[in-house]
Amino acid sequence: MATILETGNHIAQNGDGNLRRETAQRFVLAIKGAFSGAAPWRPVVFPVTDEILSWIDTFPDYAGRNKAPDKPEGTSFGDLTIIQEFEKACARFPMSEVFIWSLDSDLQSYRQNP
Repeated sequence: MATILETGNHIAQNGDGNLRRETAQRFVLAIKGAFSGAAPWRPVVFPVTDEILSWIDTFPDYAGRNKAPDKPEGTSFGDLTIIQEFEKACARFPMSEVFIWSLDSDLQSYRQNP
């Protein structure tokens, strides 16, 4: 869900109004396709309170250490939710390939190849 929210944010912040609207319309079709089963990917259920509370204490450590030697910023809370969903999907589908599809090199490293 963090990916969907972040993508929507990026669409709303870039280009002129016409470009944002056209991009947002394509985004809506992609999201509807994911929820209906037409797209090759599926959104996960947004974490509930108990689930967030089970891993929120890890956030200070993620925020405090650099993502990579060439990235002096910490992991954002949005990225942490993506990582947690990745780990949950790996546990749920141990015999399936699971990866984070992202242009961020630090998130690209999360991949399960059984």
